[in-house]
Amino acid sequence: MADESDSGVPAALRSVARGAGAQVFGLATTRTLGFVTTFLLTSSLGASLYGIFSFGKTLISIAATVTNLGTDQSIVRFIPDYDDRANQNRVIGLATLTSFVGSVVVGVTLYLIAPLVTRLTLDQPLLINVLRLFAVSLPFTTLTGCIASVFRSLELPGYQIISQSVSRQVFRLITVGIVVGVGATLVGVVAAAVVAWMLTFLFAVGLFVTRTEFWPELEGSQPSLRTFYNFSVPLTLSDVGQLFQNKVDILMVGIFLPGSAVGIYNLSTVLAQVLALPSTGFNTIYPPIAARMYGNDEFADLEALFTQVTRWTFTLSLLPAVGLLVYSNEVLSVFGEGFSRGGLVLSLFIVGHFANAATGPTGYTLMMTDHQYFMMVDRWGVGIFNVIFNYLFITRFGLVGAAFATAIVLVLISAIRVVAIWYMEGLFPYSLNFYKPIVAGLVCGAVLIGWRVVSPLSGFALLVIGGIMGTLAFTLVLVGIGIEPEDREFFADIAARLN
Repeated sequence: MADESDSGVPAALRSVARGAGAQVFGLATTRTLGFVTTFLLTSSLGASLYGIFSFGKTLISIAATVTNLGTDQSIVRFIPDYDDRANQNRVIGLATLTSFVGSVVVGVTLYLIAPLVTRLTLDQPLLINVLRLFAVSLPFTTLTGCIASVFRSLELPGYQIISQSVSRQVFRLITVGIVVGVGATLVGVVAAAVVAWMLTFLFAVGLFVTRTEFWPELEGSQPSLRTFYNFSVPLTLSDVGQLFQNKVDILMVGIFLPGSAVGIYNLSTVLAQVLALPSTGFNTIYPPIAARMYGNDEFADLEALFTQVTRWTFTLSLLPAVGLLVYSNEVLSVFGEGFSRGGLVLSLFIVGHFANAATGPTGYTLMMTDHQYFMMVDRWGVGIFNVIFNYLFITRFGLVGAAFATAIVLVLISAIRVVAIWYMEGLFPYSLNFYKPIVAGLVCGAVLIGWRVVSPLSGFALLVIGGIMGTLAFTLVLVGIGIEPEDREFFADIAARLN
């Protein structure tokens, strides 16, 4: 591995860490607002109606995957490649036009087939109106994603997270809070969510116009249509395959189980996604930096960056994983009695999502090193297994079977990607130094279990005090075992720059 002092790795790590800091702060804000909104929804709608809401939302997120033909990733891939403003505007123009046309076509199609989808899944008449209202939001969600990708390509993570996630959650909390306060029905709640997406789009456009000098155009010479869509279309097919990994389980729960099961399942998914905060944060800036390093043949620097970011992601994901695993029943009970029976479901999700988070930016490294076709085959292959596993386990074990199948798939795809990047590019992100966070995690788990056994508290108070104790134990063990020299050097450099 190249000497990092003579390489661009420290500068790249500062960019990644800066992006991660902004993204994690934004995502923490987003998750907090999202949990408050989810609490309002679960407490006002109950498990069954919340299940219809979340099922419709899942179907819309599936539809949104294909609306832009992967052009949001093309923005991240190609804008850093061009210094010419006309070509950069062309990238944005192609992405915007593709996204608008695709979202309108998919939205109209979903509106028309809503009754058929309802008959084939939950068979609840309310779902028809839910789907048709959500279909209206597709153009707004898709174009907002394009704007966020422009900020991401410019390595401006703060604007990316504000333009898309934070603003959406703020507007959603306001609109949903208002309709819940006046006693609106499920359809009213969905309408409020659609209005929130419209407001988010208008806010994102305002940021785009005032904070960048870009404008969507088609006049540039590069990239050619073939180059542009040769990158984006395989990623769309790859994303569709990923749907079979990440969303088909919810669809199949909706087909084979009642709406209350969908609500429990979706809430467990939302809670488990907190494990993705570190990886999502680091992945904000990592892809364009990795693409630049790969394009400049800075392979040793890419290897060093990939390894260190993976270790940071592993360490920061382990702490919430342990906490949620130990206190799964207590966390679910906060959202109402109808959800408390999903403890085992949440535990299985934690195992699967931690396995995914522990691989760091492996998926993005594969994409940014021009292995998008492998990602397409990988996702489709694992997605097909996900369909098979979910059918077998749901029909035999019900809700727990669905969670077990999803956990197996997440562990499987994580292992496949690590082996693939090692085989194709010689990059392997793990080392013996990973024993340090593992030991810290074990000690943290022991403290949390001990506190639950001896504590006179219960409910939210148990969670708060236990969370503080577990975090302190995890941190003290890490510091006691010893922080890595490269980490000390990195944080010392950051401190020096702040002084």
